[in-house]
This record gives sequence, structure tokens and C-alpha cells, in this order.
Amino acid sequence: MKRFISILSLLAVFLTASAQRPKVGLVLCGGGAKGAAHIGVLKALEDNNIPIDYIAGTSMGAIVGGLYSIGYSADELDSLILAQNWDVIMKDKISRRQKDIDQKQFEDKYLLRIPLGKNGFSRLKSKSSSVLDNIPLAVVKGNNVYNLFTKLTLGYQDSLDFSRMPIPFACVAVDIAGKKEYVFHSGSIIEAMRASMAIPGYFDPVRKGDMVLCDGGLLNNYPVDVVKQMGADIVIGVKLGGFNPEPQDIGNIGDMVNEMMDLYMDTKLASAVENTDILITPDVTGYSALSFDTESLKNLIENGRQAAMEKGGALDSLRVSLRIEEEDFVGPTAKPEEKYRKAIYIGETDTVRIASVQVNGLDLSHMRQLLRHSKFQPGAALTGAMIERELDALYSTGAFDSVTYTLTGEEEPYHMTLNFEPGPKSQIGLGMRVDSEEIAAILLNVGINEKALYGHKLSLSAKLAYNLQLQACYNYAFKNVTHFEAGYKFRNSNLNILNIDANTSYAFRQHSLWMGFSNHNTKITKMDFGLKMDRFSSMSNIGTAQAIKTYDYSEARKLFLGGYFNFAIDRLDRSYFPTKGLSFQTDYTYYFNRLLDKEHNDFMSLHAKFLFVAPMGRRFALIGTLEGRTLIGNDTPAAFMNLMGGTQSSRYMDQQISFIGFNNARMFQSSLTTATVDLRYRLMDSHYFFASGAMAGDAQDISDIFNAPVFGARLGYSYDSLIGPVSANFSWSNIAGFGFYASIGYSF
Repeated sequence: MKRFISILSLLAVFLTASAQRPKVGLVLCGGGAKGAAHIGVLKALEDNNIPIDYIAGTSMGAIVGGLYSIGYSADELDSLILAQNWDVIMKDKISRRQKDIDQKQFEDKYLLRIPLGKNGFSRLKSKSSSVLDNIPLAVVKGNNVYNLFTKLTLGYQDSLDFSRMPIPFACVAVDIAGKKEYVFHSGSIIEAMRASMAIPGYFDPVRKGDMVLCDGGLLNNYPVDVVKQMGADIVIGVKLGGFNPEPQDIGNIGDMVNEMMDLYMDTKLASAVENTDILITPDVTGYSALSFDTESLKNLIENGRQAAMEKGGALDSLRVSLRIEEEDFVGPTAKPEEKYRKAIYIGETDTVRIASVQVNGLDLSHMRQLLRHSKFQPGAALTGAMIERELDALYSTGAFDSVTYTLTGEEEPYHMTLNFEPGPKSQIGLGMRVDSEEIAAILLNVGINEKALYGHKLSLSAKLAYNLQLQACYNYAFKNVTHFEAGYKFRNSNLNILNIDANTSYAFRQHSLWMGFSNHNTKITKMDFGLKMDRFSSMSNIGTAQAIKTYDYSEARKLFLGGYFNFAIDRLDRSYFPTKGLSFQTDYTYYFNRLLDKEHNDFMSLHAKFLFVAPMGRRFALIGTLEGRTLIGNDTPAAFMNLMGGTQSSRYMDQQISFIGFNNARMFQSSLTTATVDLRYRLMDSHYFFASGAMAGDAQDISDIFNAPVFGARLGYSYDSLIGPVSANFSWSNIAGFGFYASIGYSF
């Protein structure tokens, strides 16, 4: 404060000797979500008519400062930061509806996906390579952050001299390769902001020539020295928190990085604070670097405004000494239009015209394949929503680490540049599950060339559990949606088959071969057809005296040849805990028994399942499910029996249908239908309570299917955790009484 009073006493002399007033520089430090407080500070500075002549920022301070420097007002920044879906942006998520069905099914089962080299397994074979080369540098590539910056900076995406912006700007990054600080004074403002906030280990670094750039807070989180070098005579600084010798709670990677920065920066920070004329320190207690929820952002913005208003006396004195009149407006939006171009935000309904399109990172064949049906064409007029959908469609192929764009030029039509960064083609998947039925299960997958756009692919998977499953699938993807597939599956099952009269142990081994065609890489539908062969070997028999008489339990019938057709629609917004949408699947198989055994007739199986989710306000959802399976033909082999029970379909046999009333599998007659209604309530963001009712019927003749209905009910709770749903429920049925089931992890 003494320093500030001394400076004010010199201002009169300075103003007398010079026609220009002293220049005011604003310093905005890093802090992740806590940097929302910077917006509140800017609001107070605008309210107090304080001119800002230079801005220097780091990390989140670079983002807020960079956007303010190209024309956004504090109120506009407030609206923009609250309008974003930060969970999607900070995690590179895309809408589930933009993903193809194969990708949805993979993510529904596997907890972890570990990418392997961009050239499949070839890098692992090289003596000069290391297994570490295949581990990503960070959790998030930053694809969505980059594209958000593009939406926000239209008109300022050419290579620029930052000193020629409406407010001269600079931001700080750190060159890890060169072990030194790097200050952006020119170039791409998108690249500058993205590099300055690249938290090590969380966001991928930005490569610029030989430099590997990441979060500037590692070396200079509060860049007072930078703004003074730009020409600032008076420094207003916003510092979020401060060094605290007491042990701190580390809740996430953002907190850890902030504490590391404080550890290194304590000495330099003290010098920077000493050179700050007006220091504003918003209260960020209780907030972390990842507190991007709406309530936290609102509170942080208000805390920033209040902290700045507490400096009202110093700001008033500064305004008076600078001869700023009350009626003068200060800030980007107050400057005369002819003196600068304000950046344009591309909202969902805003339209931009494209003059030309340049593609980087793709060879000619890939470019033709990907963009032949794309809306990214010269002469196109695209809304913000259309651009996002097209980018998501390209990114959702899984073939790229990032798909970003820029729109250069000062006015329409703009030149579009699409940047594709190829990603690893192969991957390892890991799934884990613990429940009260199978105790524990692990799912492993190795996909070789699995993420390639076309060509040869191989997938190997194993379910390691009491009921072992192994599968190998070869796939050739043509340069369209058509794929050729051939595969083998082994299944070893041990189960207790319950019915009204008996509890019978049944064990069998199943070997399946198939080959056919399918249409992959489609977001909503999937269809496949071909030939299959199943071989069953039983290790124990079902007592025929107690079993359902419509099935043939002969051990002589082991080999079955058939033709199959499967069709699926998936329009759910989420696989677990969906809030809206529907799904439908059907599979039909015709078994040519007479080709293998003249004494037995052919038979067919037909299965269908329909599910819909209807939202009921913000918290409730109504889920309805209708499912059925019918066997057509006489003396259907017992291996294809209708089996129902438990919360997970296909646990013991491929054809098993889930039912909420009991956990064990039960045998039913050749026509089986179930109907389930769930009412679900969401508490906060991740807690779910549900009540369910179900009815099922079976018969040999479908017209008699509900003569002896089965009823079931369930009350339960689920938590949507990082390792998958954590669930527990109590159930009841009129044939099994009460039961309990608990599980942790995804279903597979």
C-alpha cells in the first residue's frame, strides 16, 4: 500500500511532464476453475472505470485475459463460462449418440482402455522403442478445449502480433524440453491459451517447433515481470490463494499441480507480489482447480467481484489520479468500433460461411473416405451446432487423438483448416466386476489394428471368472460401412437351473464358429448376418423327470449349423442411467438340423428386446422394457432352452434373459415374454434410487403365455462411480420369495 501511495504521488509529476497517462497492467494468475474469480474482478474494474492497457496471464488467467483482450466484456465472459458443459470440455467427451454402436458396446464393458503405438504393435517390436512410448503423455488430449477456443476467437485466428489486439496481451507457458519459460507475444492466440493451461499429466502438451509447452504456472504462475516488460507503469494483480505452510488437502490432479507450483514458486511469488501496486486476492477456500460445476463458478465470480470492490479506495484513487471521469466507459466493449475488431463467438445457431477447406494430417485416400459426406465443403454455410456434430462424427471414429479446426480471415467467408492427429491403432481393454452371484470377474481384450479406419483387424478377449469365456474375432473393414467377420468363442458354464420343482446343477462347454458380414461405424443401427456353428458338450445332465418336457435332452445331439441375422438400434444418451432415448435389438437364427441329422427337424429361435426411457422432470425417469424369445420347432435341443433370471443378461448362457424377481437362472418353456417398468430418481449428480415391477409369462403355445404369470418387484440404489455402477437391491417374486443382490462394476 505504501508503494501504491508513493506511485500516486509521482503520477502528478508524470502527467505534467507527459501528455500520456501512465499505463495500467493487469496480471491474472493460474488456478484452474478458481480462475473464474478473474471475471468477477474484471466486472469490478469495469464498474470502477479502471483502464486496462496490458494483460499478462498464466493458465486460466491466460484464457480469461486472452478473451478479454480481444473484445469480450466481463458480463459476456460470465455468460460464456456458465453456458459451457465443462465435464465434456475437460474430459474430451463426445455425445454417446455420436459414437458408433461397436464403440458404445466396448465402453459399456471396459473400465480402462490402454492405447498401443500409432503403428499397431510395430513399435513394440522395435529394439529402439520402449513400452513407455505407448503410454499417453496425459489423461486428456485437449481436443474439446482447443475447439472451444476456436468458437470463441473468430476473427483473431490468423498469426497475430498480440500487441496489436484491442488490449495488448501476453501469456506464459513452460518449455519442458528446453527447461525454460516461454512467453507468447505473437502467433496463434488459440495455441497460446491452450499451451498456457496444459496441466502436466492432465492435458497433452503443445508442440511448437522443438518446444514441448505446458502450463506456465510451473515457472511463473503470477507473471508481474511480463506485464511490466510490456510497458505497464502500474500493476493490478489477481492472486488466487497463496502459500500456506500447513498440510493441504489434495483432492485431484489440479490440486496436486497447484501445490507443486506453490512449492517452487514461493520465492519468485514474493518478489512478484512486492512489485504489485494493487493486489486483489479473491477467497477461493473450499474450491479446487476442477470445481467447474455451475454453483461453484457463480460463487467464484462473485468472490472475485467482492475482493476487487474491497479495494474500492485504492481503485478510486487510481481513477482520479489518472484523470478518468465517472461517465467514461473503460474496457474492450467501450472502445470505438473503428479502432478494433471484436472477436466473434460461434453459438449453436450462428452461421459462418466457408470459402475453402484445407486438411492436415490425412493422406488422400483417408481424406476422401472421411470427408465425402461431410458438410465441411467450400461454399458451405454452417451453424455452430453443425460444426460440432461434424467434428464429433470425425473424432468418434476413434482413429484420431484429436480433430481440431480453425477459421482464419478477418471476415466472411473464412478459410477452414481441419487438423487430424492420428491416434494409436491398437488397444488393450480391462474390465472388472464384483457381485454376489459370480463373486469376481475380469474382462481382458487386446485389439490389434482395432482403431484403423479400414483393413485387417483382430480382437482377442477373455472373461476370467467361474464361468470362463474366450473369444477371437477377425474383421476386415472395407472402405465403406461393410465389414467381413469370422470368429470363434469358447464358453464354460456351471449353473444351477431352478424351476418350481427342482434345483438342478448343469455344466456344459460351448464352442461356436461364425462368419458373415456386418455394417459397422454407424451411430444408430447395426446389422449383421451369416453362418454359425455351435457345438455343446455336457458334463452333467438335467434330470429329465424334473425338466420341462418340450426340450430334447439327448446327449447325441451336439453339433448345430445355422444361419443368423441380427439387427440393433441404440439411441440412448447413456448406457448406464440413461435419461432419454430408446434401444431395440432382435436376433434370428435358423438351424439346419436335417443337414446333419435326418432324424431331427430344423428349428428356429427369435429374440427381441425393446427399451425406452422417458424423462419426468430433472430428477425422475421412467424406463420400460419389453423382451421375449420364442423357439419354433419340435424337440428343440436343451442347449437352446429359454433361461431367465438375474439382473444381467447372458450371464450363464447366450440366450439368458434378465428378470428382477430372482437372481438365479430358471428354465422356462419355448415361448417366453417379460415386461418391466422402472421408476428412477436421481439425487445430486451420481446417486440413484429405483423401484421396479415386472411380469413374465411362458408357455409351449404362445397363446397361453400368461396363463400362469410370474411377478417380480425390486427396490434398489446405485452410485455412478469412476469404476462403474455400485448397486444393491432387494427383490421379490411370487415363485422365489425375497432376494438380495449387490454388484460393483460394469456388466459383461
